Amino acid sequence: MAKILGVQQISFINKNAEINFRGSMGGVFPFNDISGWSSSAPTSLSTARLTVLNDLSSTAANFNRSSANDNVVTPAGTYPGTSSFTGGVLLPDGRVYCVPRDSTTARIYNPFNDTLTTPAGTFPGSFAFTGGVLLRDGRVFCSPLSSTTARIYNPVTDTLTTPGGTYPGSSAFAGAVLLLDGRVFCVPHSSTSARIYDPVTDSVTTPTGTYPGSFAFQGGVLLPDGRVFCVPFDSTTARIYDPATDTLTTPAGTYAGGGAFQGGVLLSDGRVFCVPYVSTSARIYDPIRDVLTTPTGAYTSFAVNTGVLLPDGRVFCVPRDSTTARIYNPFNDTLTTPAGTYPGLDAYRGGVLLPDGRVFCVPYNATSARIAMGSFSRSVNFNRDTLLGPFLNKF
Repeated sequence: MAKILGVQQISFINKNAEINFRGSMGGVFPFNDISGWSSSAPTSLSTARLTVLNDLSSTAANFNRSSANDNVVTPAGTYPGTSSFTGGVLLPDGRVYCVPRDSTTARIYNPFNDTLTTPAGTFPGSFAFTGGVLLRDGRVFCSPLSSTTARIYNPVTDTLTTPGGTYPGSSAFAGAVLLLDGRVFCVPHSSTSARIYDPVTDSVTTPTGTYPGSFAFQGGVLLPDGRVFCVPFDSTTARIYDPATDTLTTPAGTYAGGGAFQGGVLLSDGRVFCVPYVSTSARIYDPIRDVLTTPTGAYTSFAVNTGVLLPDGRVFCVPRDSTTARIYNPFNDTLTTPAGTYPGLDAYRGGVLLPDGRVFCVPYNATSARIAMGSFSRSVNFNRDTLLGPFLNKF
């Protein structure tokens, strides 16, 4: 196994001490200490490029990865259902912002007091946005899908604004990635070109490179070297954009196409796990060797979508039509089904790792959320900066 991702070593901002989240599993919501959390987001990403592949000493390396305590709970709150939200963003204060797709209002879930609220602001609905990222100033950028303008939510002032720049609409982009320089890369879905939003200049530019269009990619992953891996949906090849040189390349490997994968996860060894959607098997891309492999495990089409890197280094695959989740273990190349039942019927799209290590499943058609918990949420989680940073905190 390659070197483990040293995510707990990443330091995006100066802080007095590393924040670990510990607690017993007595009760449904045992983690209610929000000390150390604030409204401030990480403001510097300069050290991430150098430290992202350091050994991980206090998280994944020390987990026994037992399934004995796997469980699913239903948190408080009712959601609209009917394609309401796609993807979520962890806010600097530890709450979860659900990005509206068809819903005309967002939702914020607070895991510390188990409450759901509707923040200020009206959205267009009609497949407007898919996924988002946390900007370096703590605001949330909502990535345009069919909307021709983006939206930015400010959790401190509880305001929603329309930033500068126009987008193509018509399912143009699916997901976004925060670049190491603080700009936002919008992943092309039907668009044949990407877009980059700069929050400093409040402007949108079109970077170099032509994409296939026709629902080519869905979701992206920030690689340890700062490049962006675009996860193939209908495309049979991936793309990698390098913001340092403004170049687009096609890495090695052939994918199934036909809606094969939806979203990706940066593994603890620096590889990328492509989460199956229509495909019945996952794929793992190694950016160091430029090699694509098929890991062990059989999936059912439409069973899961998108994934979350757990503190123990495994990947939690968010249930879509499946009534059970899946967890992939890259350390022994195994796929397991954790305990707990979900509604199915395109229930969730996107997941967010909470400060206590549990996974919040973002409601799409479901009218209630689900939170997965287990051995991975019983010990030390990634530190605050890593949870909020661009490698984990995105659709």
